[in-house]
Amino acid sequence: MFTGNHVNNEIVKFRRQVAYDFLRSSRLDQFMGSDATSPIVRLSDLSADGKQINIPLVTQLTGPGVGAGTLRGNEEMIDSYGFPVWADWARNAVANNRARNKESSFSIQSTARKLLSGWAKRLIRDDLVDALLSIPTAAEQSGRLQQTGGGNRVNGIKWSAATAGNKNSWVTANYDRVVFGQLISNYSTTFATAVANVDSTNDKMTAAVGSLAKALAQQSGVDPNNPGVYNGRPKISPWMMEGDDQEWYICLCGSRGFRDLKADATMYQANRDARSREGGDPTKANPIFTGGGMIYDGIYYLEIPEITQRLLLKGVGASSIDVEPFFLLGQAALAYATGQMPRPTTLEDGDYDFINGLGIEAQYGVGKIAKAPLLTANATVGDLVDWGMVTGFVSGVANA
Repeated sequence: MFTGNHVNNEIVKFRRQVAYDFLRSSRLDQFMGSDATSPIVRLSDLSADGKQINIPLVTQLTGPGVGAGTLRGNEEMIDSYGFPVWADWARNAVANNRARNKESSFSIQSTARKLLSGWAKRLIRDDLVDALLSIPTAAEQSGRLQQTGGGNRVNGIKWSAATAGNKNSWVTANYDRVVFGQLISNYSTTFATAVANVDSTNDKMTAAVGSLAKALAQQSGVDPNNPGVYNGRPKISPWMMEGDDQEWYICLCGSRGFRDLKADATMYQANRDARSREGGDPTKANPIFTGGGMIYDGIYYLEIPEITQRLLLKGVGASSIDVEPFFLLGQAALAYATGQMPRPTTLEDGDYDFINGLGIEAQYGVGKIAKAPLLTANATVGDLVDWGMVTGFVSGVANA
């Protein structure tokens, strides 16, 4: 009979290198820039001081001017607006004592530092996603600088906190830059009515739906009933890469919408037949194989899984299907105002050097940029028009 080991005498080894949950980096970083033509405008004006920054928005002159007549007294007024963005703090920390540190099989301090850095990246990414479907307001966001909870860095009203009245006011103000499924006629000034027109057969995300959203962006700022007449509403301008005169729009889709887009016959055929052979190895670049971003009709489509995770509208479509939003971005669609970039902090007033803590803190605010007419004082939800974005709603049925 074999001699057994007492449980306390058995060797147990622990790997000191920790395995972490997978943390996705933000796929939005590539569209950020300090220039006003970037899809996401990074603002650092609050780095020195201040709690709020106003973004000056100016529409193009739309009047006919004069010919040989008198110009004096017929000057055109510049239509401008200052869109406010407020910053809030984001802080977190991990504390431990010397006894726990000595008994741990892995380095708590180095692990904590990596986890805190990941926490900050995730928070910024998720706040940017929430801002995509937020409803802009001209008032300081609810929950800012609150003493309990996590604060609120998303300006405006988060969709999850919006009332039916807020949604109706937003969809009414943005009648020329929202699309429900494949038909313009699905629109209604009552959001619940419009989204209930989205069905699981005809209103999936396709190349045609993306091109429809692009057409809305291209025609924004012009009165559709009076060709050649500008209506004074914000023009959704395309984004142009430096050194390239190609006009682009960025379309951010959730996982369910992107799934349907990949299966769309037009999109699939374009990636199969119209792309170059990628140096003889299509598996390295063709999205059919890589699952990466896709391009069609001047639109760069990118999958953002957090749109599904955070913004999926449950049971609101036809026959109570789930509906998923997508976002077509031009210039200056979102603002990311930084007061303080994430920086490490430490607990220095512990119990006689027995307790130590590591932390991280940042100050920033994100928001969807929107404009109200020049003569509108104290703008409300119904006055503000999204500046650089078309918002779409498509079928978001789960995988069978």
